[in-house]
Amino acid sequence: MIEKLEQLWLDHPDFRLGQLLMVVAMTGEHNPKLFYLEDDRMLGLLEERMEQLAKARNPTL
Repeated sequence: MIEKLEQLWLDHPDFRLGQLLMVVAMTGEHNPKLFYLEDDRMLGLLEERMEQLAKARNPTL
């Protein structure tokens, strides 16, 4: 799945990750917070969530 997402992004390099995910999902819903989220902010959120999940798995971190 990641490889296919990568290929799609390579084909459409101007899309932000949020835009790409919204286009793939095609839910018909409007989610401007995701669609217009800049990639650097998305990366920060991803890193924060990964840290939270790691701490939840191992509270001694």
